[in-house]
Amino acid sequence: MDKALVDAVLADPAYEGPLTGIPYAEFLGVRLRREGARLLLSLPFSPTLIGSPAPPRLHGGVVGGLLELSASLQWLFETARDNGGPPERLPKPIGMTVEYLRGGEPKAVFAEARVARQGRRIANVRAQAWQDREEDAIAAGLMHFLIPSAPTAERSTSPTRSARQ
Repeated sequence: MDKALVDAVLADPAYEGPLTGIPYAEFLGVRLRREGARLLLSLPFSPTLIGSPAPPRLHGGVVGGLLELSASLQWLFETARDNGGPPERLPKPIGMTVEYLRGGEPKAVFAEARVARQGRRIANVRAQAWQDREEDAIAAGLMHFLIPSAPTAERSTSPTRSARQ
């Protein structure tokens, strides 16, 4: 995600626009809308998103990818908001569980996430996707991130590490 978009989203509590800087999101046409502290992603329907033709259902990988984008962006947004800008290094996804609750109809999908727990090294973020009504989720996910620590000169020149080599 490019810094200009992060800055725009932070500056405007009613930001709305395409999600740029992430090739997968750009390919799918994902849009981002901020409503205060809430980030809402929307994925317009396209026939290329169909995974099961009879009856037509959205591909599970697309729904899972939207959940991952939502979780990642919510963590990034909250971190940038709380620290005055985006982190230098992005977290690494280390695990994701997706529960597919019902088949996705051939229409637009929406997703949002919330940071459930934030520690010094691990963050847990919950996300959900729906179509017509937020209460009728089609999928829910839990994503775990490893938060990188800032590199230090002390770590890279550790005498213990050098002695072992």
